[in-house]
Amino acid sequence: MTDTRTPTDPSAAAPACEELGLREQKKRQTRLAMHRAALELVAEHGLSAVTAQMIAQRAGVSTRTFFNHWSTKESAILGVVGDEGQRAVASLREKLDVMTVRQALHSVMREGIANVPVDPELRELKKTVMAKEPSLQLISTGNLQAMQAELVDVLTEALDGEDARDHAVIMVQVGFALTRSAFAISMRRGIDLVRSFDQVVALYERDDLDI
Repeated sequence: MTDTRTPTDPSAAAPACEELGLREQKKRQTRLAMHRAALELVAEHGLSAVTAQMIAQRAGVSTRTFFNHWSTKESAILGVVGDEGQRAVASLREKLDVMTVRQALHSVMREGIANVPVDPELRELKKTVMAKEPSLQLISTGNLQAMQAELVDVLTEALDGEDARDHAVIMVQVGFALTRSAFAISMRRGIDLVRSFDQVVALYERDDLDI
């Protein structure tokens, strides 16, 4: 039977899109398994004793697969792939074409939160490991500061006036403060993290709040 679908027919692309979605889901599951294994091993043995090979073995993958996802054992422990900052900046630039500056920034923050593991036990484990290993906190802080600086640069270009950079700095700092509030509320109420973020943003933007 001849396939009469044209290249522009949405149904022609559906199988490929579905396959891509399944592949991405499997990729995330593999990455999450390694992230969990890395945290468990550090909690059990300490950072200095843990190797990439140990993490791969605990997660049931090859060392090659490990390095296809992570550049270092520290990145696996922190759950940082390495291009989060670049992806956030690219997403922000795209959103600024169709949204207000505040809407674009909040949307980027929401995307970042959506990628955070929802397992409360895993989040608690990471919290324990971070408290146990101060060097990981330094790396995490450095990564966060680098991302914030890049976002500030993009917002500065989008804002007007001689105080554009100061305005951008404030907006980025507030944006990250909203995400921290979302984490706290999510943990306290036991609700979905993205839902928590939406509630925090809605509360922050209420007209009757003097903040």
